[in-house]
Formats: sequence, structure tokens, C-alpha cells
Amino acid sequence: MKLCQYCITNVLESKVSWDYHNHSYDALTPSSKYRCLFCSTLRQDIRRVAPWLRESDYADTWPVYRWSKRSLARIRESMETVVVTFRYVPPKKRPGGNADSEEADIALPTRTFFLFPDKELQPLPTVEQLGKTTNPSINGGHQIRTWVENCDKTHTDCMRRRKATPRTSRFIPTRLLEISGLPESPIRVIETATTTVQGPYCSLSHCWGKPDFVQLRDNNRKSFMKDGVPWNLFTNNFKQAVEIARFLDVGYIWIDSLCIIQGSAEDWVQEASRMHLVYRNSYCNIAIADSVGQYGGAFRTREPTDVSPVLYQSSQDSPMFAGKAWRAVPEDLWARELLRSSLYTRGWVFQERMLSPRILHFARNQVFWDCPSLSACEALPAGLPRPMDSTAGPDRHWRGRLQEPGGSQDLAGPNDQPLSVYWQTAVRNYTSCNLTQRSDKLIALWGIAKLIKDAMGVEYGEGLWEDNLEDQLTWRVAECRLKERPITQMRTIPSWSWASMDGEIIIADRLSDKKHWTVCDHNGRPLELDLVGVKRYARIFQSTSGETAHFLQHRVQSDSVLEVKSPKHKAQKERPNHQSANHADKDNTPKTVNENAEPILHNASIAIQGHIGCGTLQFDEVKKAWLLRLQNTNDLDIEAYPDTNPGSKGLQHHSSFVVLSAKKVVQLKSEVTSPLTEKHLFNEDIEIEGRGILVEAVAGQDKEDHFQRTGAFRFRVANEQTFRLLLVTAGEEQLSPRKYNAERGRKFWLD
Repeated sequence: MKLCQYCITNVLESKVSWDYHNHSYDALTPSSKYRCLFCSTLRQDIRRVAPWLRESDYADTWPVYRWSKRSLARIRESMETVVVTFRYVPPKKRPGGNADSEEADIALPTRTFFLFPDKELQPLPTVEQLGKTTNPSINGGHQIRTWVENCDKTHTDCMRRRKATPRTSRFIPTRLLEISGLPESPIRVIETATTTVQGPYCSLSHCWGKPDFVQLRDNNRKSFMKDGVPWNLFTNNFKQAVEIARFLDVGYIWIDSLCIIQGSAEDWVQEASRMHLVYRNSYCNIAIADSVGQYGGAFRTREPTDVSPVLYQSSQDSPMFAGKAWRAVPEDLWARELLRSSLYTRGWVFQERMLSPRILHFARNQVFWDCPSLSACEALPAGLPRPMDSTAGPDRHWRGRLQEPGGSQDLAGPNDQPLSVYWQTAVRNYTSCNLTQRSDKLIALWGIAKLIKDAMGVEYGEGLWEDNLEDQLTWRVAECRLKERPITQMRTIPSWSWASMDGEIIIADRLSDKKHWTVCDHNGRPLELDLVGVKRYARIFQSTSGETAHFLQHRVQSDSVLEVKSPKHKAQKERPNHQSANHADKDNTPKTVNENAEPILHNASIAIQGHIGCGTLQFDEVKKAWLLRLQNTNDLDIEAYPDTNPGSKGLQHHSSFVVLSAKKVVQLKSEVTSPLTEKHLFNEDIEIEGRGILVEAVAGQDKEDHFQRTGAFRFRVANEQTFRLLLVTAGEEQLSPRKYNAERGRKFWLD
């Protein structure tokens, strides 16, 4: 690509910091055909988002873009940077625009480009070195070897993590493909329990597409182990992945469909629980990013000039560019060419990308490299400049944290962000991806959850952490679109789990360590999950005054039972006789718990004691949001986030709700001086902020006191009196003292 003379003269070398860009679509077209980086990008957006702007009838709507440019302040070791931004101009703000224009705004995206001094980006590959293919045996192989060698020998953190685990104790998958034979010869499936593995293995991330390709099954297992898989049965994805692994001088590769017995539920359960170990211990993960199925392969032909950063030689009298040579690069290079590719829309691949120690991504135009120390591509082989690293950088940081071998101390990082912050990001990014099987939604993220669970030492179940469970329960759907909660085949997911919904999920922040109000379980203790393999004891300690008994919990790996240890008292935790299809029957509790397996619930119901109130959901046309309003007051609007679309926005919809937690927030109003002491005093307002969930009763004779989640809400009220309006139990007069307490509320089960 290049920069056209129009953009050089009217944008880069302009004496002003902003102006309008091209006054017609026809003027934009020749420059884009000239392969101008700026004009081509804008033209593609118009063709994709607003194709009618190409028509002559809309000639008077131009210009639709304005540009601006500025120099970024230099920090630390960052290189000199100029930012050029193109923004859509609304009709009313265009030259000669009509303030009363009824032309609708359109969602043309903002486009940003970075310009870096050519000298500071060097060394860059020449067009000849890039070549016309991404096949490393033909072009680009030298760069790939350089990345691997530098990671092996110069990346301090990467080297430390590899050396922390001796080779003799490193994890080896149950099965591998042995690829050290001759080209195009059959490739054997080996079982590592009976075959010595010499050297490391690569792993593969790919899109399955239609499952009409060779797979390991019970009826071909012996043949594939003895004679091998014939080369002609391999798809392009598999063939080229093997070629890449051989290019890296690695003798084994792990491919899911050939290393897990397809159609065997038993083998799937065992291997799915070890998936995090497979990717975390691979030598290098090979990611075929641009193929939607098995036959697209990893290698692509390309025009090398489209890959190399665009060169711009500035004029001597340019105050901003000072006669130097510069390189122009799109800001979203990493996201556009890699993360938005076919592969990375798959839910399973999210954890494969985050758990692999290093990855070679074979994308449409070039090969990308990713390890905890460096994110790079063939166009920028030394790494992404800091201004372009806002997406890859955080992922790289957390991937490095997830690679730490030393357990909780190293992984949790006392001087770093808590892992709970990463979990919020992980769930949001993961739920933005697609899954072929909804029943895989939790197991496909279990690899990451397992590492966080071990590091934090917190129990986990169905996508939620037991620590501050009342906050975890207030996740929300980013966009309320579905008319009803999806039904998941093969696995029952409780309504309180975010995995019960489709679409992007936002996990709530931890509200506070010091809460003003919080719900409890039926015994007055913090909320908990009823997990297989977790036994909870509560020992009674009599206070010195002989009044209050305190419960101290202790856990071991065993049944899910609560015993109150006292010379005179024994009690078992009250649990409803209700089981879900995917939850363990207590009579069949496993004697030992597989530490790598996703935790199983004894019971999907969470015991809660809180106030279930009544309100209505109404859509606010001004705020463009749903509000929860109480029946006994009209001056309290609460932000609500229904899980599914309640229905007509013009109607009121009945909804029950329960506040789960709240904290006090001190607002300083003004500073005054006391006339008596001459000390500075502050006038304070104390507000109360909190969260909760929307619920509805579960139908059924055996479902008395059972509710399911229908959404979430958050609030901020002016005082304690207003807050107390939220702590009213509907129908309290009909509840027995065994089920209801005026202060704590009603005992119920959340399914």
C-alpha cells in the first residue's frame, strides 16, 4: 500500500491540525484504487456500512469525514508518534449543514493510524524478504526461527518459567501424533503411557467446520496406532500444521480430533479436564486463524506491499514530520487482522490462546507471534510499538501470569492486579465468542478457571466464585436481546450462572470488603456453593459471657455435609430434595475428587435469606434503559438489567427483586471552619450503594420457596430511610417464623 498525493498534501503536510477529507465518493475512489492506506480503509467502511453514500443523489451529504493529527507525548522509552484520526461527521456539523436536517446518523467507524519514524522501527523486512506466501518453508521462515530462538535465549521471564519445571516432570498428553517420519508418510497416534516421548510437542488451534474429516474413533484406534493415519486422509489444516511443527524441528503434535476418541463420552470427560495442561505445556501452539473449516489450511498467498508498513517521506519544511522517513500503520492491526479472524470467534480457542506459552498465528496476510514477552508480526517483527499494544499487551501480561509455575504466590502477584480483575475481562471476552455446543460453555473456560482457583484458593462452581458470592450473582447481560432463557441440552445450568445466558456477560466488581448489608444463607453464614468433594464443618464456640455462639468453618475433601460439632448438638445443613441432571447424587458421590476436573454441584440451589420485594420494570426512553420501580414509591429509579427482553417497552412489567449487598458511600459536600476550635470540618452526605437480582417464583408442587434469576439491578440511594424501602418482604404476613425474620428476610432457594 501507499499514501496518495491528496492525503500527503491535504492531511500530513497541511499547516492545520484538522480539516475535512474528500468532498465526494468519486474523489475517494481513485485514491483507493491507487491503494492509498487512508482512502482504501475509508472507502471499505462506506461500502460495508453506508453503501448509499456512493450514489449521486447523496453528493450533497459530503464530506462525511474529518481528519485530525497530533503528536503523542513521549513516555519512558516510547518512540516518537504521530496520530492521524478520521471521524464521521454528523449531518448537522458538516460545512453548510442544516441544523434541522432529518438525515439519520450512520455508524461509520472512527479510523486511527499511527506514524512512527522509519529509523526507530528498523529492522523491517524488505518486500523480497516478506515474499508472496506465508509458508515458512518458502518465505518468512527465518523470522519465525528468530522469534523462537529469541524466546528461548533472551526472554528472561519466558526462560524462567520453562526452567521452573524440569523436563522429567513436565506434563505429556495422553496421546500424540508422532510426525518424525518421512514427508507424506502415515502418521501414528501414540499413547504416551506405553510409548516413550522424546522431546516436546506442538499443539493446534483450528476451526472444525463440518465434522467430515478424519477423526480418532474406537473403530480405527488400533489401526491408527499400529499403521498410522494415511497422509491422504489429512485435511489441509492438519497437513500444514504438521509441516509447521516439522519446520520447528518438533517431533510430535497434539490435534484434538485425533488425540481424543470422538464419540466416547468417557474419554471426552477425561481429556476435557486436562485441556489446560495440554496447551499450557506445549512447545508452541500453531493457530490457523483464517480458515473457517478444515480445508482452508494455514498458508496464504499475499501481496507483500500490503503487509509492509506504508512508507512516507516527509518534506523538509514539515513542522511535524521534519523531513524524516515515517511508516504508517493502522491502529487496530492486531485486532483487525488477528482477533477478528475466523478462529478467534470460537469460544474454545479463547482459553487455548490464553494458556499457550507461545503461539504462531497464521492469519490472512501474515504470521503473528505471541509469547508473554513479545507480540509481533512479520510487518513489525521487533514487536508492537507501545501505542499499538493496548489490546495485545494486557493479554500478554495475563498469559504470562497464567504460565507461572509456583502456585498462588507467583500467579496471584501481590504487587499486581488481582486475578478477579482478569476473570472479569476473561468472561466478557469469552462470552463474546461463539460455541457450537452450548453445553461446552463452562468446560471451555475451565482451564483458565482451574489456574485461578488454585491460585486464589477459592471454591468455584458453574462459572462463579464462592468468595463474595452475593456480588458474583449480580452479573449482567451486556445487551438484553433474547426473548427467553436458552435451553441447554446435555447439561442443566442454573439460572444464577451467567452460563445460562447467551451473549456478552459483564461480571460485577467486588462491592466492598466492609458491607452495610448483605444476604446470608439459612444459618446466618455467608452464601456458599454445595460442591462435591467439599465438606464443611462448623464448630460451636461458647462466648465468655455465655451468650453468642460463633461458627468457625473448616473444610476437607469429602462429602458436602455441614456438621455442627458440640457435645449436645448435631445438625446437618438443610437442603431441598432437588437434583439437576448434571449434578451429583449424594448416594453416588465419588470417593476421590479429580483435581483437574470441573467442580460438580451436589445441588444447584443456593440457600439465601433476604427480602424479596415487588416492583415493576419500565423502559425509560430518555435514558434508553430499563428501570426498576417500587410499588410504594415513585421517586426511586433503579437501573435494571433483565436477562431476557421483558416485552413491550411501553408497558409496566411485574418483577420481584432481592437486594444482595450494599455499602455506605461518604460524599464530602463542603469544608467549614468551626468558630470554637478553628478546626476544619467537613459536611458529609452518606449514600448507600448496592446490588441485587430480579427473581421469579419457580412453578411446581415441589418448588415452594424456590426462585430463579431473571436479571440484575444496582442502586444508589440518598439515605438509610430510602434504602429500607428496598428491604421489604412481599407477603411477609403469610410466612411462618421458621421461614421469615423481620431483619434478615425470607428463606428461599435460588435455582
